Amino acid sequence: MVLDIRTGSVKKNELVRKYFDTVLKIETLFFNNITIISNGLIKKLNIKKEVQILPLGAEVISPTEKIFRSCRMLYVGTLYNRNLENVIYGLAEYLSQSEAHKKVALTIVGDGLPGQLDQLIAEAKRCGISEVVEFTGVVPHDQLKPFFDSHNVGVSYIPLTSYFDSQPPTKTYEYLMSGMPVIATKTNANQLIINNDNGVLIGDSPYEVCLGIKTMLQKMNRFSSKKIRMSSQDYEWSKIVDNLYIYLCRLK
Repeated sequence: MVLDIRTGSVKKNELVRKYFDTVLKIETLFFNNITIISNGLIKKLNIKKEVQILPLGAEVISPTEKIFRSCRMLYVGTLYNRNLENVIYGLAEYLSQSEAHKKVALTIVGDGLPGQLDQLIAEAKRCGISEVVEFTGVVPHDQLKPFFDSHNVGVSYIPLTSYFDSQPPTKTYEYLMSGMPVIATKTNANQLIINNDNGVLIGDSPYEVCLGIKTMLQKMNRFSSKKIRMSSQDYEWSKIVDNLYIYLCRLK
């Protein structure tokens, strides 16, 4: 038997998080073979046993070569517990300082708790940027390709909290493997992935989002979809599965 740990608790309530993570740690006592998503989660759960890192991976959703004449941003994921209104405010702040409205656009794919999507739509309208922000609601994974084909910058916005810090974000990998540079909040997990050649690291405030968009536009002509894909090859599911197979074959 192998215990595989994909996540610690990301609940807002600290007591709930501590309870869930404590149960996880206790469960590890009953397994000789453990795989886990990251070193950060090993430290967070304070696991003393020997464990095998089984990292997060992704597939190539879009093979198209991106053209970097404008900044067509894409966020794909849940709206729950993500504070995405800060992305709206940051974009509005950037547009208030710039004449380049036609060079910037944002598409948000996903939904959250009842009313969250409507609230974000209302905030975009209140900020006067409805014409550059598109909300699609939930899109099935097998229907995401057109969005990854038509956009050239990924947005991996994760609030900078202790409980998100060690969780590698799936979408960061999917953006990179589709040849897209990424505007990413600087969680520990994102800092291990994003560098000057494949994106921009930011804080989670509206000001930082604004600064990230500005920096991304300044760097656009330096990016290469081919190089970004090549730099993220180790995160392909096929390679991760090959390494998992080797690990499993060693078990008795």
